[in-house]
Amino acid sequence: MAVYIEHLFKAYEERDGEMQYVLNDVNLTIETGEFICVLGKSGCGKSTLLNVIAGYLKPDKGSIRLNEDEIHGPSAERGVVFQQHALFPWRTVSQNVQFGLNMRGVPDAKEIAQKYIDMVGLTGYENKYPSGLSGGMAQRVGIARALANDPKMLLMDEPLGALDALTRDSMRRELERIWQITKKTILFITHSAPEAVYLADRVIVLQKGKVSLDQRIDLPRPRDITNPKFNDYVRQFESEITGVAADSVITE
Repeated sequence: MAVYIEHLFKAYEERDGEMQYVLNDVNLTIETGEFICVLGKSGCGKSTLLNVIAGYLKPDKGSIRLNEDEIHGPSAERGVVFQQHALFPWRTVSQNVQFGLNMRGVPDAKEIAQKYIDMVGLTGYENKYPSGLSGGMAQRVGIARALANDPKMLLMDEPLGALDALTRDSMRRELERIWQITKKTILFITHSAPEAVYLADRVIVLQKGKVSLDQRIDLPRPRDITNPKFNDYVRQFESEITGVAADSVITE
């Protein structure tokens, strides 16, 4: 699914008679099957952009088209994964993954759910409840639940942000593997430049509601974090965000 964002504006408040735009004339094209990471400081508009694409927020001006269809609200075509997994605590892993399928009356919901439970590496945990899962396992369930509805696009708002460092590193590799299997178009919000370089085909930097940088990552997969070019990209993005010269940036 290709995404076309044209002259997108979104404001939350008015100050001194003028609208304060958190998204200010954003123009962006995401090609089918691309993995896009969006970087920027808190308040730069990253999550707002995701929520507008998801259909949870309406833009003030501009348009977003998925292929040729303009977005007018939420749709099963766009699966969303948030930082907090938001699983139903009274439902098992399998029941959580089946939820959207059951709501739509999809036949063979249990079998479809099992396919994605297996894909995210949770075979054997089907009857566990969220309280019995680690943070990384719970996020895998959230990803499986989003994938089970077979969306054309995945929207992920810092889905690894609440995990410890070791689990986060493992989940990055897992997410890349799942993306390569499913070939979904992914928009991934993160505040970590190394994470963006590891995952993305392209990295978008937002500054004050505008696209300040749109950079393709020219590195083979799987990405080697010891590659000097990997760290050159990290310094480039952190310099863009902080305004500090790239040769002065200390990478994570």
